[in-house]
Amino acid sequence: MKNFLYFTIASLFAFVSPLHLQAEEDVNTPDEYAKDMVGTYVGAFGAQKITISLDRVIGDTVTGYSIVAGNERAFSGSWKGTANYTVIAKEPGDHKADGVFTFTWFRETNNLVGEWKPNDKKIGSRTFNLPSRKFKFNPKAGTYPQSSSRKLTEKDVENLKNEELRIMRNEIYARRGYSFKLADMREHFDKLDWYMPMAIDITKTLTKIETDNAALIKRYENYSAEYYDGFGR
Repeated sequence: MKNFLYFTIASLFAFVSPLHLQAEEDVNTPDEYAKDMVGTYVGAFGAQKITISLDRVIGDTVTGYSIVAGNERAFSGSWKGTANYTVIAKEPGDHKADGVFTFTWFRETNNLVGEWKPNDKKIGSRTFNLPSRKFKFNPKAGTYPQSSSRKLTEKDVENLKNEELRIMRNEIYARRGYSFKLADMREHFDKLDWYMPMAIDITKTLTKIETDNAALIKRYENYSAEYYDGFGR
């Protein structure tokens, strides 16, 4: 009788245990590669350039933000998948141009491919294919790299045309990842491979040399302060 009871209990444990362990594994062990999505991705977003930053992946949730056309918008959502992960993330909805991102992160190529659909149906949707890229300040980037590398003198700027001065000054901010609101500056820099929009306020990242150079250049620019400020808006 004892042997029969031992056999019955052992058989029951053997039958239940694998299922129980599998359930615990499913609940407690999220996909080990999901956190590899964390990073920044940049590329074309219609006629503009966008940077999408995936900041945190906890469980099946994703949080981050996007930078495009001088706007920074947070988003949050969830992911699913096994090898490649599909993310659906919503912006807060308190801005007229907010919407929903739906994209897939491909592990082998480390890029995002997807679509953004606005909440306002009058605004067109956007598709994108964004490779992974880390922002790195490059003092040699641009046509006028000296504006970030050394203190300028009046002789450096006094013979330049107004448009040249504007480009020189705004290159200082572009190297730091500033996202331009002003259409012509945005269009100019969005076309350049080295440029990566990262923030709508880069004041604290500027060196004293850059700040002084920007002030000098602006004094030589001939435009109305009503339409432009110190960051090219």
